[in-house]
Parts: sequence; structure tokens; C-alpha cells
Amino acid sequence: MIDLSPHDLKAVRRILADVIPGYEVRVFGSRVTGTAKPHSDLDLAVVADHPLDLKTLSRLREAFEKSDLPIRVDLVEWNRVSDEFRKVIEKNYEIIS
Repeated sequence: MIDLSPHDLKAVRRILADVIPGYEVRVFGSRVTGTAKPHSDLDLAVVADHPLDLKTLSRLREAFEKSDLPIRVDLVEWNRVSDEFRKVIEKNYEIIS
């Protein structure tokens, strides 16, 4: 289960649907391991066959920054992280989009 309020979860899904519709996005880290503190960040991995273009990535980051989410959102792109980091994510994640 993703440790976010229903309101915040809906806001995250809306941003993802608006900016990168159709992409698989995985939540990983403390928000899925059950170790999140109230102000822990939200770790998201965008899974795609190719990197997001800079304009889209900037729009996504800006949308999260301007949102009313009370937490920081950290984004990584699946195809830009190391195999070792992918293995860490694959151990415990949930698909949010």
C-alpha cells in the first residue's frame, strides 16, 4: 500500500495523467515499505523505453512543485538509473500510474 492520504494520492495521479499519460510510474522507498515519516518524500520511477524529453521532465517537476502536496516528490527515470538501483526498486514498489 502507498502511504499517502487519499487526497494526495489523487493529486499525484492527476499530475501524472496530465503530464505523462500512459507511462508506468512506480512508487518506491519509504512510502511503500511502511517506514515513511509524515514529511518523507515520495520516490517515483518513470518506466519508459526511452528517456523523457527535457521539456516533459521539466513540466512534470514543475507540476509537482506547484501542487499543494505537503511533501517533496523525487523523480527518477528507469532507463537512466543503474542496474543495481533498478534491483533495489524492484524489491518493493507499487505502480501508481
